[in-house]
Amino acid sequence: MAEPLIEAAETVFMKLRDDIRDGLAGQPAEALNWRPYPEGNTIAGLIAHMYDAANFLLHTGLDRAMLRDREAQFAATMPDAATLLAHVERGTAQVLALVRDYTAADLARHTDFRGNDTVGAWFILHACEHALEHWGQIQLIRDLHER
Repeated sequence: MAEPLIEAAETVFMKLRDDIRDGLAGQPAEALNWRPYPEGNTIAGLIAHMYDAANFLLHTGLDRAMLRDREAQFAATMPDAATLLAHVERGTAQVLALVRDYTAADLARHTDFRGNDTVGAWFILHACEHALEHWGQIQLIRDLHER
């Protein structure tokens, strides 16, 4: 039987994947790569960032090293919605695999993260919170573009 936190995170990321499919299917490339203001983020960039950040957080909580190129994430573009949704599918599969790697010991272990004593369960909670926060931004950008 899986830890309740693991089950909850699986539910969050599977529901998020489904919501992204429903919310972004058929969107034109222009909408996926549109910036609401010159320094603003695009839908494509936020999708790339939210899955890479989740991978980074989950790797960190498992005490596994992972390199990141945060600037490249935000600069990502997508040629169409099908490519973006394929990225979401791959990202979701990677995140779910990492979440399922957590053991009770991993959840309870304390790690120094950016100078803070951080319990392992926090990395899963924060990955969920962070992804959902960006999904809210993505929906707003989509809606602004449609105006």
